[in-house]
Amino acid sequence: MTTRLLILWLLSEHPRHGYQIKSILTDPGLAFWFPIEDASIYAMLRSLTKQGLARVAGEERVGKRPSRTLYKITPEGRAALAAELADAWGGVRENGRPIHAVLAARDEFEPYEIRDGLKARLDALCARRNRLDVLAPRAPSPFLARREAALLDAEIAWAEREIADLTTTNVGARP
Repeated sequence: MTTRLLILWLLSEHPRHGYQIKSILTDPGLAFWFPIEDASIYAMLRSLTKQGLARVAGEERVGKRPSRTLYKITPEGRAALAAELADAWGGVRENGRPIHAVLAARDEFEPYEIRDGLKARLDALCARRNRLDVLAPRAPSPFLARREAALLDAEIAWAEREIADLTTTNVGARP
């Protein structure tokens, strides 16, 4: 749903073609927050058009470049955007995170594999936190940057505690 919400939001500002949307969403300032596959942008534009939430607003051609189809949000699309933005406030993702599957399947791992996995996760979290520090000034909203920092800081603290517990009890020692 994130792709749909983002594209409706961008179309609500003014008509755009797929390449403009792709350029905006792949800019490092937004891609950090919203990693979206290029193909999903074009598929979503087709879907929004079929659903009547967007419509073709014409063609745009710059210089000798190929012409590009411009899309415009419809009144139904504006209503859908407003509803999805309102729903997003309370939309807490309760499942589907790969780390949850790994944690649930802990019996599949040797204790040292759990410790090594937690260390790898901690390294990845710290790298993302460092990248956030660099990109935060370019965030679409300071709320977004502060929320991401709080979530990362909490998960980093959790991973550090788990690693310390495994180390203290010597459960995570290699055989």
